[in-house]
Amino acid sequence: MQNRSAKFSLTVYLNLILSFFFILTSVVTVLLVREAMRKQALVEAQAKAMILLDRNMATHDYFTNKLKPAIFALTEKYRPAGHFDPAWMSSTYANRSIDQYFSARNKAKYYFKTCAINARTPTYEADPSERAFIQELNANPSLRVRSEIMRINGQPFFVVLRRGETMLTGCLMCHSTPERAPKGLVDLYGPTRSFDRNLGEVISAVSIRIPLAEAYAEADRFTWGLSGLLIFVLFVMYLAQLFLYRTLILKPLQIIGEKVGLIAEDDAHLGEKVELTTSREFQDVACAFNTMSKNLRHQRDHLEEMVQDRTKELTEALTNVKTLKGLLPICASCKKIRDDKGYWTQIESYIYK
Repeated sequence: MQNRSAKFSLTVYLNLILSFFFILTSVVTVLLVREAMRKQALVEAQAKAMILLDRNMATHDYFTNKLKPAIFALTEKYRPAGHFDPAWMSSTYANRSIDQYFSARNKAKYYFKTCAINARTPTYEADPSERAFIQELNANPSLRVRSEIMRINGQPFFVVLRRGETMLTGCLMCHSTPERAPKGLVDLYGPTRSFDRNLGEVISAVSIRIPLAEAYAEADRFTWGLSGLLIFVLFVMYLAQLFLYRTLILKPLQIIGEKVGLIAEDDAHLGEKVELTTSREFQDVACAFNTMSKNLRHQRDHLEEMVQDRTKELTEALTNVKTLKGLLPICASCKKIRDDKGYWTQIESYIYK
């Protein structure tokens, strides 16, 4: 047989191609799962933020619309002039106190702040981004909430800012001027902070920052776990198809190739058959190969008879040629004569041996 010109076998080519697609599929799977999990973490963070915001606003509405009017009416006869008790007279104070209890119980350590420009308590003074949002709220009455992902001190946070308290008529007593405010309030907070407010002014915003680093880390852990499972499944599928390829394709090709090699090296193997039952296509190939092998064997075994028959045919043909040759003329002559009407006629004559 001639030397092989191909550098690699079909098995090597197929394994290289499948390995490439296997690795590509694994990488794409990991990236897609990771991105999906991070998006899910962001959705969950947004849902948590909205729950916190709604709870905060519900508390504020309860104090403003239910608790404060009821207690004011109940204590009007007994409350000294200038009396101030932030526990029930300030919904902002109540919200902040509840937030402190909530933060102590909640291990997630969310950043939750009812911020304001010139806040009564410096702890709740708005930072630059919160201040800009409050100013935008007053410039744009249709603005309600804004959310975005921010990196703070190198860590990712899901930040939600929402419209807070709007100055109502009942709130002006404590926020218009120090002279109108209860003396106890001025004694507690001083005569400068959170005064000179106007009716309808948005004085605060609820700021929530949910850390995403831990959520991303959990998403990455889940991603690697799920990706490992997916990669394992893909690897099992790769092994399964490799086994099927070797069983259904490579092995039949090897059987046919070995038989062809035997016939090429020794024609004594002519007429031998290949039995394949793997698939209809290979059965058709085996049937065609067996027919060819049988015909070649028959031609080889009857080659001498075929030569004799051909020799006989050639001998008979030669004899016929000699017979015809004996009938060929050895001399020929040609002349023209003119009849009585003036027409010329050509007359040919031959002399045979």
